[in-house]
Amino acid sequence: MAVATETPNPYIAHHLAAHIAEAGAWQELADAPQVLDHLEPRAVAAEALRLGYGRTRLPGPVTATLVARDLLASVAPKDRETVRALTMARFVGAVPADGTRRADATWTVRWTRLRRDLLPAVLTDRASPVEALRAFSLPDGRQLLAVGTHDGRVRLWDSESVLDADMSPVGELAYDRPVHTLETVARPGGEILLAVGVDRTVHLWDPVARSTVGSSVLDTGAACEGHALLAPAWKAVRLPDGRSLIAVCDTHNVRLWDPFTGEPVGPELVGPESLTVAQAISEGSQSLDGVLAPVTLPDGRALLVAGGTSRVLDSIDGSTDFMYGRLWAWDITTGELVWKLHTGYSGTLTALTTVPLRDGRQALATAGGGGVVRLFDPEGPTQVGEWLHGNGADVVGASTVRLRHDRTALVTVGGDRTVRAWDPLTGTPVGAPMSAHNSGVRALTSLHIADGRAFVAGGGEDGTVQLWDPESVGHIDDPLAGPVHQLVSMPVRPGAIRQSRPLLASVNADNTLHLWEASSGLPMAQPLEVSAGRPVTVPIPDGRTLLALGDGKCPIRLWDPESHRGVRTKRSRNPLRRLHLIDYPTAVATVPWRDGRTAVVVRNGPSLSLWDPASGRDLGSLRISMGLNPLDAGTISLPGGRTMLFTSSQEGIKLWDPTTGARIAEWNRKLDNRTTIIPVTWPDAHPLLAVTEEEVTHLVDPFSEDAPGGGRVRATLAVGFQPPTSHPDHPLLPGRHRLALAGCLTREGRPVVATGGHDGALRLWEPETGELVHALPVGAPINALLATDNLLVIGSRDGLIALES
Repeated sequence: MAVATETPNPYIAHHLAAHIAEAGAWQELADAPQVLDHLEPRAVAAEALRLGYGRTRLPGPVTATLVARDLLASVAPKDRETVRALTMARFVGAVPADGTRRADATWTVRWTRLRRDLLPAVLTDRASPVEALRAFSLPDGRQLLAVGTHDGRVRLWDSESVLDADMSPVGELAYDRPVHTLETVARPGGEILLAVGVDRTVHLWDPVARSTVGSSVLDTGAACEGHALLAPAWKAVRLPDGRSLIAVCDTHNVRLWDPFTGEPVGPELVGPESLTVAQAISEGSQSLDGVLAPVTLPDGRALLVAGGTSRVLDSIDGSTDFMYGRLWAWDITTGELVWKLHTGYSGTLTALTTVPLRDGRQALATAGGGGVVRLFDPEGPTQVGEWLHGNGADVVGASTVRLRHDRTALVTVGGDRTVRAWDPLTGTPVGAPMSAHNSGVRALTSLHIADGRAFVAGGGEDGTVQLWDPESVGHIDDPLAGPVHQLVSMPVRPGAIRQSRPLLASVNADNTLHLWEASSGLPMAQPLEVSAGRPVTVPIPDGRTLLALGDGKCPIRLWDPESHRGVRTKRSRNPLRRLHLIDYPTAVATVPWRDGRTAVVVRNGPSLSLWDPASGRDLGSLRISMGLNPLDAGTISLPGGRTMLFTSSQEGIKLWDPTTGARIAEWNRKLDNRTTIIPVTWPDAHPLLAVTEEEVTHLVDPFSEDAPGGGRVRATLAVGFQPPTSHPDHPLLPGRHRLALAGCLTREGRPVVATGGHDGALRLWEPETGELVHALPVGAPINALLATDNLLVIGSRDGLIALES
């Protein structure tokens, strides 16, 4: 394949991929990255999805283009190889060799330690979260995929066209309320799609005629208002006589409704009885959680099973003391309660679905706390098969997918944003874990193509519908990869076993510290658990460099990475700290001290003091007050080797001489309580302070006296905090919404400032003008940046990335 030396004409850019797909020449395209760089990424991805995904094993660069098509389309051709390399490291597990890298690329990938994911193919992208998915068959055998979103829309795709280039829906419905449930019911002539909204209105749509056939309002009463009508609380149920009804539950009962008339049908299914407050305190209480599943027994009887919770209440204040999951099963025809079952889960039941077994029977798959799934025979009820362990977090949803060769897999969604497929009887995984593209999965279904391919479809809160091939080749995950929140470099110590080469230390979201060789990303020691807080490097007189760790919840510990053991602990005799009523001191930074010693700057509430790590004693009576409403503290190094302390509060920033405690300079400016201060230094250059507020970052010269209140803003960068989120799938972790920044970089011989944040974009800025020099998407939120030698190391949500400029 000829190498493209300049931008090709529009026809080649948009249509060459179609010819490559028809010829099956994916490997030839992957072997010519200069050609791939100049093709329209979305066109390549569309053809790979249409004719390759789930059918043949695509080469790594083509797979990366399929996953990162939007990121690739947003950057210049010379940066696309870097974006593909990062995507390959995440989804394929390999970084391209040096010989395939472009000579004119702004960045090249030196190494990565990233969490591995299974390839998702993104079907559609809308701003409104996906609330419901449903795949169903037409009379001619084709399948449609219905997508219900929070903005009240239901869109339908033909299963054959979802993998086509245009990806246009074959129909769309618009309502004025969010659609939280999609179900199908049978009637003469074919199935009807039901779209249920939060106002208890059931919309009926004929997928064959592509038209609305009516709607009904279920008079479920006050008990089912508001939050009780979540998606799992509505379920389509087919009676033995062929009729289709809708089951709706409140906290104690379930009613069956005719969706065409809006009238109740049959007897009420009575669950746990209502109790008085006194009875609940003395005996405990029971309630339904809103997870429903219809199941057919071998004798033809139809049961409806509901999940619920037993609560034992504290007799003093009435608060919940203990909860465990239960199941209730009724005969749909008679309304009789057939059995009750204690599932063994602590907490509520979060998912309930049916799984077909090999002998034709149906089993109930239940999920609750602890990420464990259990199967029960509804005729017994007795446990079936093995418990399914291995979910990374509590299971929040479950469904089934029919695989090739008449096999069925159980698919679970974890609170860690990971989708997994299992053999329901053996409990063994099918394929590799499937991680959501950008956000948690709210809805699941399975989708089948006429050529035999089967996919898991997941709807995300970011508005995307993602498709996974659950039988893709599995991979070995990197056990050391994971979210990184703090990074620090360690100076080289000649002659030491581990510190003869540059090292860096990272602290993960689970407060585990890892030590890495900076040039290769190889682990240099066993992970150190329970290492919360920002690590601070501490050189001591014997030549070693220690790490000071502590987040205020425990005493400061000094850890020796060479011997992999603790050296010293800064303890406190204050009983309030031992009882965790007040915080312990934390290590902020280090400063040179007399006699060549190094002192650790310790923050204790609103004041700073110095501590000698060699002797374990406080140095003198020096105390520096951070003022009212303190924010942050650190050090800044001047070109002559002098080190200053800086403190920040809502009243501004102050600089101090650490040996005398004298105030050197100040910048009087009102700061927000989320403002962060990060020193920006270059070799032999005047240092600056990066003051990050809600929307911008100011580069401040704190020693300038030519501005009112002291200090001068040298430049303003158009980047700041990202809005915090409190959604369960996105917990607000320390530093999550704060800007990561590194300053010791050069580009074309001039210094630049590097920033990164929640949007996953690495940006380079001109520090004199604030001009944006370059931007590169890395595919995951950036939590930390560290410049060391000729590398820029990125700590992201998915692990570590080392880029070389």
